[in-house]
Amino acid sequence: MLSAEELSKQARFHFARDRHRYLLTRTLVRSVLSRYAPVAPQAWQFATNAFGRPRIGTCDAREAVGLNFNLSHTDGLIVLAVARHIELGVDVENVERKAALDVANHYFSPAEAQALDALPSTDQAERFFELWTLKESYIKARGLGLQIPLDSFGFALDDPGTIGFALADSRTGDDAVQRWHYWQLRPTPKHLVALCAAADPSTAATTRIVCREIAPLEWDRPLAVPTTRTSAGI
Repeated sequence: MLSAEELSKQARFHFARDRHRYLLTRTLVRSVLSRYAPVAPQAWQFATNAFGRPRIGTCDAREAVGLNFNLSHTDGLIVLAVARHIELGVDVENVERKAALDVANHYFSPAEAQALDALPSTDQAERFFELWTLKESYIKARGLGLQIPLDSFGFALDDPGTIGFALADSRTGDDAVQRWHYWQLRPTPKHLVALCAAADPSTAATTRIVCREIAPLEWDRPLAVPTTRTSAGI
């Protein structure tokens, strides 16, 4: 199912677990995309933009037009987000890992760092992962990588269940703050997922997120995933 280039890249990973994860990741992308367009899994072609973000390459299938996807993985979970005619980014973290709290003072916005520092120490690790996944999902949705400084935008999470977003300088960077919406989901007790997607200007319908748990080529089942936070008004 994998291309010669993918097989070559897989073989370059030193550890068996990394080779296995790469195999699962590429198989997942190819098999899931084939649900949305009559393209054989092995026939998909991929390209990257100038900042390394992967996208679907040349494809003759009309049904593939507008398909967009984004990937993230951490210890124990691979997440694939798929949408049509919507820009999106996704990030997942294993919250059982040690939170790099010292990173906040260097890469978070001043408001984020202050809010994090004001929390009881017992709550800081969870909030760090909430902020980190949101920031990663936004950068990935924009497709510009670290051309967007991590401290040039920030999230406010003090209001339970909601996600606030602001740019450090509203005159630069993004076309409209209100264009982007955010969700945080908890697929397992130890995994936190953040999803960023552009609002679809062609419809006023409420966004519907469908979650599935998949072992590529083995089994597939619906998954009820609780949404822990969402953008205001969604």
